[in-house]
Amino acid sequence: MPHFTRRVDLPPARLGDAVYDRIAAAIVDGSLAPGERIRDLDIAESLGVSRMPVREALQRLEREGLIEMSASRYTRVTEITPAMVAASIEYARHQTGIAARIAIARMTPAEQDASIALVDSLWEAVDSGDAERVHERYFTCFLFLVEHTGNPVFRSATNEARFTLERNIRGGVSPDAHPRAIAPLFDDLRDAIRARDAHRAEQTILEIFDATVGQPPPERQAELA
Repeated sequence: MPHFTRRVDLPPARLGDAVYDRIAAAIVDGSLAPGERIRDLDIAESLGVSRMPVREALQRLEREGLIEMSASRYTRVTEITPAMVAASIEYARHQTGIAARIAIARMTPAEQDASIALVDSLWEAVDSGDAERVHERYFTCFLFLVEHTGNPVFRSATNEARFTLERNIRGGVSPDAHPRAIAPLFDDLRDAIRARDAHRAEQTILEIFDATVGQPPPERQAELA
């Protein structure tokens, strides 16, 4: 169980969200490992809050699949299964494309430039072969696109799924990816953003995703096809 070194000091109405963010971040970065048991009292004392916001946060994390609870027995971080990874990849692949399709048509010129800079940073990470950097840069790009859809429903749904996706997809760069071979796809994406060609951008993102992110396990590929 990690010790949360910074205590939470927020109005009561926001405590549950802050506690949720702290616990979810610890699960994503591995401080709370798969299978590790969680005691709400320990977390409450570490964060300097009552048990109520901790319980609210744990219930939310259970709904999102990051923890599992058995009454009077245990609360623990869920294991990451191949099926969970495959489902998360499928979801992220399509949602990133949809976010781009909506956002690109609505961006200001400055936002277009910012999105292209993020694409460049993602390419640099892919080219470096550093899976952790790819993971971090991908989510930065994804969340930027989501924010610039201007769609509050899309933003809300993404926020609910964000930590689950980050945890399950972490390190999902395919060892078979050949960065130099896919460089033209990043050129296509930059051109699509500049031209505000939302359909082309979406299709290119799907191709980039397929080329750089780990594929579902063989037993799931037919099901997800």
